[in-house]
Amino acid sequence: MGWEFAAILGGALVVSLLLGLWQQGRYARSVNALVLKHRGPGLLLVTGRGLGKLKGTIVMLVIDDAADEVVAAGTLRGSTVFATAKDAPGLLGPVATLAGRAADKQTGKAIDMALNQLKATRVVARHLLDGAVLTDGR
Repeated sequence: MGWEFAAILGGALVVSLLLGLWQQGRYARSVNALVLKHRGPGLLLVTGRGLGKLKGTIVMLVIDDAADEVVAAGTLRGSTVFATAKDAPGLLGPVATLAGRAADKQTGKAIDMALNQLKATRVVARHLLDGAVLTDGR
C-alpha cells in the first residue's frame, strides 16, 4: 500500500476541488441572475450565510432601499454541493420583520448576516453621497 493510497487521496482531493468550484459557479450564476432581473437605482443586493452542523443556508436578498422592503429573495439550502437556489417568496416584505420570517435556524443566521451587510452597505453609501472619504476607522 505505497503509491495506491497517495493516488486515491490525490484523486479524492481533485474531485473535491472540482465539486467545490462547480458549487461556487452555481452560486455565482444564481446571484448574477438575481442582479440582472432586479437592477436599478435604489436596489441593494445583500447575501448572508447560516451554517449548521450538517447543512446550511445562503440567502440572497434584493432590497428597495427607499421603501426598506425586500423585493426579491432566494435561498441556497442543503448539505451537499448539489444544493440548488430557489425563490423564497416567504422572505418578501418589510425589512423590519424579515428576521421573524425565517423558516429555520440556519435561515435566521443567514438573514442576520445579510442584515448586517445591509447596514454596512448603507453606511458606505451615505458616506459616498456625503462626499466623505472612508478610512479604516470609518
